[in-house]
Amino acid sequence: MGEKRSRFEIFVAILKVTGSGANMTRIVYGANINFKMAQNYIEYLLDKDFLVLTSENGKKIYSTTEKGRDFVKKYGELEVLAE
Repeated sequence: MGEKRSRFEIFVAILKVTGSGANMTRIVYGANINFKMAQNYIEYLLDKDFLVLTSENGKKIYSTTEKGRDFVKKYGELEVLAE
């Protein structure tokens, strides 16, 4: 079995999936998490301004903000340093 992912690894997975906008289903499958987890993480990321919620044709679309893209970039840099 694989190692359990950290909160930050899940944050990055969600932020990558929502880079060009994604609905909840796409986030769940793209980040490989369940709907309940997705709701909790998305709520946190929205609260911290890493994600923004918009509506397209009545559907909720989550998109990564500039702050979220910066987080993904910095997390990647830290991973390289830790290797």
